[in-house]
Amino acid sequence: MKTIHFLTAAALVATGTAQAQTNAITNGDFSSGPSGLLAWVVEGDVTVVGPTRRAALTTASVLYEDDAPLAAGFNNNSGQAAVEFGLAPNLVGLDFAVLDAAGGAPTFEGSAIRQDFFANAGDTLTVRFDWAFLSADTTNADFGFVAINDTVVNFVNATSAPLASTFNGTFGDMNNVTWNWATVDYTYTATTTGTVSLALGVVDVNGVDGTSELRVDNLHVTAVPEPETWGLALAGLLVAGVAARRRRA
Repeated sequence: MKTIHFLTAAALVATGTAQAQTNAITNGDFSSGPSGLLAWVVEGDVTVVGPTRRAALTTASVLYEDDAPLAAGFNNNSGQAAVEFGLAPNLVGLDFAVLDAAGGAPTFEGSAIRQDFFANAGDTLTVRFDWAFLSADTTNADFGFVAINDTVVNFVNATSAPLASTFNGTFGDMNNVTWNWATVDYTYTATTTGTVSLALGVVDVNGVDGTSELRVDNLHVTAVPEPETWGLALAGLLVAGVAARRRRA
C-alpha cells in the first residue's frame, strides 16, 4: 500500500545515518537553464523569481480580474494563465478528482511542476523542500500540494493558521509581500520498480476569485533501499572479496 506522511525532525536524526544520500531530482534549486526550470514539466503560471532563484506558482489568470479591483492578470508572473480544469485533461498528469479529494471541494484552476525519477520497489523516499504560501482568497481554502504518483498531500491552504507570509501593501498584491519560509519532509515507499512522479502545485478551490501563490526552493529526494536490497549489496561485496582473496592465493 502506498504511504506518505510527515516525517519529524527526530525521525530524520534517527534514520539519517542509514540513508543513501542520493538526490534523485535534477535542478531542485531552480538555478539551471535560461528559465530556471530545466528538467521540470511545467503547466500554468510558473516562473522562477528573485536572485535566490525560487519557483513561484500561482492560480492567476491573464484575462480576468481575479483580484478586483486590481487589473486583470495583475498577479500573474509568467504571462501564461493558470490551467483551467474545465478545459484541460489533467494537471501535470494528476486527475482533477484526486485534487478535489485532497481539498474536500471542487478545484477550478491551478499551476504545477513535475519531475519523474527512478526508484526500486521497497525503497523509502524522503522528499524535502522549502515553501512559502499566501492567498488573497478569504472565502475558500485554496491549497498548495505535493504529489507522489497519485498520492496528493494538501500541506497548506488559505485557512491554515497562522500563515507566515503577509501582505505589505494593498491586500491581494502578490508583488508586495513578506515571504516567510518553512521546510517540510515527507516519506513514500515505492511499491514497484520504475518511474516515480513528483509534483508540486497550487489550486483554486470552489471558484477562481482571489489569487493564491506557492513558492518552492531547495527540493531534494533521498532514497533508503529496502533491507533486502541492502542484503543483496552486502552479499555481492562479500562474494567479490572472496574472489579477490582466491586470486591473490
